[in-house]
Amino acid sequence: FFLSFHLTYHMLFAPKKVDPAKQVREWKRSINREKRSLDREILGIDRAEKKIVLDIKRAAARGDMESAKILAKEVAQSRKAKDRLYTSKAQLNSIAMQLQSALATVRIAGCMQQSTAVMQSLNQLVRLPQLHNVMLEMGKEMEKTGLIEEMVSDIFEDMEDDEIQEAADEEVEKVFLEITQGILDHGGRVGGDLKAEEEQSQEIQELAHIQVPTH
Repeated sequence: FFLSFHLTYHMLFAPKKVDPAKQVREWKRSINREKRSLDREILGIDRAEKKIVLDIKRAAARGDMESAKILAKEVAQSRKAKDRLYTSKAQLNSIAMQLQSALATVRIAGCMQQSTAVMQSLNQLVRLPQLHNVMLEMGKEMEKTGLIEEMVSDIFEDMEDDEIQEAADEEVEKVFLEITQGILDHGGRVGGDLKAEEEQSQEIQELAHIQVPTH
């Protein structure tokens, strides 16, 4: 009786061995979903930036440089956010390739081998709010399989606040000069430039209805 009970208990509650190939496929599907989500977010930032750039040129054309510089700060921030999203996409791609390599190792060694590259990418990705929960959960699953060690997600840049602010101010000034160059240097072309860009506003509105495929 005791042996029968022990066997039944083991069958019901013992952890099931996960097929590495199946696990890798699930991880890669999850990665692809997150990449599509980032693509949609990048597209949204692009749409918003086009509208803000047009507003900056309008403000500069009427001599309202204060408003133009405030808007230039928004553009600088949106570009920085977009750069982070592109970096995150690259890290997701790197993880996908490392997973494929890990799967090949499983076929030879019979078990997952630790990957420092995967762990480093995950530690970076969990810092992005949009990916935090998904990457944290994936990391826990990878720990169980032995692919990575315990994740460390509380790493922050060592830049001082003053350095960050100085870099931000320089970037805003750079963006402002880039966007208003034609207006400030060639005043006679302002009307034509703005008219041409305003004609593109309808195209921007149409882009807002375009959906990035989710499959």
